[in-house]
Amino acid sequence: MATDWKLVRRLVNSALDACEALDHLEITDDERSTPVRATNGQTTGTVWDALQSAHIFPENVRYMVIRGRGQLGDSAPFVQPVSRVLQQTGLLAAELVGSQQLQAPIKGIDFYSPEREQSLESVIENLATWYKSHLVPNVEIALANARGGDHSS
Repeated sequence: MATDWKLVRRLVNSALDACEALDHLEITDDERSTPVRATNGQTTGTVWDALQSAHIFPENVRYMVIRGRGQLGDSAPFVQPVSRVLQQTGLLAAELVGSQQLQAPIKGIDFYSPEREQSLESVIENLATWYKSHLVPNVEIALANARGGDHSS
């Protein structure tokens, strides 16, 4: 796969940084109508317009990429498994925004172990650890073995 991970990381990191900065502003409903001005002083819309653009702009760019890949003969016939990881992780991350009780113990959130008590933070940390310590190394070893290499160390 010839994915430009540097570009993907730049995009995701810039969106995360922007979301974090906006979240720290704690924008109230009354402040949404506040005018936003460009560097030349001209009004370009409101805070609400800017917030809406923050999710509409990437959607529009996504369709540009889809059209562009189609024109280049580089379109994806289906959603790649790695792409699905990004999709689901993004949706999961969105569920965490505004959550104020990530450390609170909760019983019954894991349908495999309904009696187990765990925090949302611990569930997220387990997933993050799983990617790095389980998923990638185990797939690397499996493929190395299948390809005739020895990665048993």
